[in-house]
Amino acid sequence: MRKLPIIFVLVLTMFSITMYSFQAGATENKNNLAKAAGSGSLVIVGGALSSDNEAVYNKYLTLAQQYKGKSIKDVKIAIIPAASAAPIESADSYKDDFVRYGVPEKNIYTAPIALMDDPSTKDVDESTWKNNGNNAEIAKKMEEFDAIWFVGGDQLRHIKTLVTADGKDTVVLQAIRKIYDNGAVLGGSSAGAAVMSNPMIASGTSVGALNEGVHILKNFDQDTGDDQLFLTTGLGFFTHGIVDQHFLERGRFGRLLVASQYNKTRYGFGVDENSAMVYTAKDNSIEIVGASGLLIVDLQGASTPKGKRFAMNNVTMHYLEKGDRFNLNDGTFMLNKLHKTTKGIEYYSKNPIAKDIFGPQVLKKVLTEDLIDNEAAKAEALWFGMEDEKKGTGFRFTFRKTDKTEGFWGKIDKVGSYSALNVQMDVEPISIKISIDK
Repeated sequence: MRKLPIIFVLVLTMFSITMYSFQAGATENKNNLAKAAGSGSLVIVGGALSSDNEAVYNKYLTLAQQYKGKSIKDVKIAIIPAASAAPIESADSYKDDFVRYGVPEKNIYTAPIALMDDPSTKDVDESTWKNNGNNAEIAKKMEEFDAIWFVGGDQLRHIKTLVTADGKDTVVLQAIRKIYDNGAVLGGSSAGAAVMSNPMIASGTSVGALNEGVHILKNFDQDTGDDQLFLTTGLGFFTHGIVDQHFLERGRFGRLLVASQYNKTRYGFGVDENSAMVYTAKDNSIEIVGASGLLIVDLQGASTPKGKRFAMNNVTMHYLEKGDRFNLNDGTFMLNKLHKTTKGIEYYSKNPIAKDIFGPQVLKKVLTEDLIDNEAAKAEALWFGMEDEKKGTGFRFTFRKTDKTEGFWGKIDKVGSYSALNVQMDVEPISIKISIDK
């Protein structure tokens, strides 16, 4: 039997026309104070780091060598396995990778800091390490290392073991801050990336964030659930905005936007999988390394309409890939020399509305193929959920070119690579109604 076609009717929810400007500078004092927190480097990986990602591993190890002018054979690395449900297994996996890239195994130390017992070990109960963040002997040992690596898992486990219940640094975290202040490199993937900012995102989805807003997690043992966006204490090594990870692959654009707006932070940084945002404190710059890219949201010129549901206008967005750089001092970009302009030679001419902006890699396609490498002046995308058979609610995202928008494409390491600068974005709530064609 032939199915009857379905017509979707989008009804924009109406708001008061009164607007107020987003106060992006509210965290500038925080940032200025925190600039003195370290002079080292951060290798912030968006998760799913492949063992064969030479670019990321070599960048991390090069920075470790530069700390005290050592050779790769003399570099010392400490692994913090606390976030993992299998801490030894996770630490050993990274240890194998570091050895593969030239670090002697004897120079790699797995710090006995964890909350969970590793099922792969029989003689040790790693959950007994839960209080070792305040172990003076481990803290003293930390000062010997050129690099620290935070494994993935649940970022709250890193916080529970390295931050006290009243929000103060444990002695181990104090030691890590000391070597970072002296120029050491800190790195981490997934949960190990999330902890780099303060506040950090503890949990949540884009849909949960847009529909329910921000929840503050004060008790680290609180059950956050899957959808609600919770912000809580992070380690705060990166001081220029909230960091999110698994970004494009898991469609986390919405939650980063809501979290940054709530925190009155000018910038938000979304790092995709198998890629790294490398921050260098000495020149206050970011470089993109690895397979995918980094999205930067800039809320300085954004405004928020008053109303019952989340909306924003004039959010500025930048998407960067391998070899691109961003200077936080003056907000300028230095792109990979292989990235060439798409202006006037756009490859695409059609851009149908994307039906699920939070699907894997959809945001990247909208920004690149549907906008900066497209003859169209704007691109649109939706997310919606049905309340019953006939109606639902959601959000419409409109991405626009302005006279400042620039698009770039080039083949880097034999793979096509995009950059997009100064894209303007609006998000508005919508209602969905379904009628059946007769």
